[in-house]
Amino acid sequence: MPVQWRPPGGGMATVDLRQFDSDQIVIHFGGALTSIDAYTFANSLVAFADTVRSTNGLINPGQGIEVRVEAIGPGSFRAVIKRVTRGLGGFFSDGATRVFWGLIAALIYDKLIRSDPSANITVNTNEVVFQIGKDRVIVPRAVYDQMENVRADPEVQRNLSRTFQAIEIDDAIENFGLTPKIDDREPIVQIPRAIFPQLATPVATEGDPKRRDRAERARIVILKAWLTPGKRKWSFEWNGVPLSSPITDPDFWKKLGDGVILIGQGDALDVELKYQQAYDDAIATWVNDPHTFDVGRVISHIPKAPRPPRLID
Repeated sequence: MPVQWRPPGGGMATVDLRQFDSDQIVIHFGGALTSIDAYTFANSLVAFADTVRSTNGLINPGQGIEVRVEAIGPGSFRAVIKRVTRGLGGFFSDGATRVFWGLIAALIYDKLIRSDPSANITVNTNEVVFQIGKDRVIVPRAVYDQMENVRADPEVQRNLSRTFQAIEIDDAIENFGLTPKIDDREPIVQIPRAIFPQLATPVATEGDPKRRDRAERARIVILKAWLTPGKRKWSFEWNGVPLSSPITDPDFWKKLGDGVILIGQGDALDVELKYQQAYDDAIATWVNDPHTFDVGRVISHIPKAPRPPRLID
């Protein structure tokens, strides 16, 4: 999926993460919002705070932090988040105290950029430039040098995905942003809703004992269909449980386009279903990750009932 961070006016987009140079960051929930669902707000903030803590633990071992909500902003809903350090030493003692929030923002773009083969990376003395076409993200060199260890950590990736899982289920959230000041007119980082599913899907990391890949044959009932090829998620029911997944089988799309398959209300598909599971320590069992379902192959189409012949005028 191409990276899309163009501003509303179009044209070339430049995202300069060097502007994240203070001890706070502002989370922006975009849309026609004067309030926000309590569960969306709480779940996204907890996941974001966990991302911050797990990142800090990697680059700054021995120095604890607190993550505090300092203020709530008007209009499109905003929350000011501050990092409060505990203890001495570590990464923040070496003069790089102003790059931490840039690193958090860079992790989001890194996940998007790594999925786009057209991306180019230019490493300079003081900054690194990620470029796709005419669009670019400028990352401080100090941030870039820390990213290698952080991006490979399963806990960081899991918590970052949880942040977007929480807001993806709330249709009122049209975009997610990060910016240094609560009165910034537009967030420096602004991620449109269309990209939420990509960021909500966990990145496969080697050596993560709490994640595993699964694949099985399943019969799923169609609740909502998208009849044009792409990554849009269909709605299904699987053993009485709702399920959302794209269909990535090119043979299925060809048959659908040629009229060999005719989709009707209540129809089902016999499929090969791929997904991931995460181990939940609280209940000591493996749990399906709903953001990772993928219908990789459609084995057969099962109409709900025989249909009468179609009449052609």
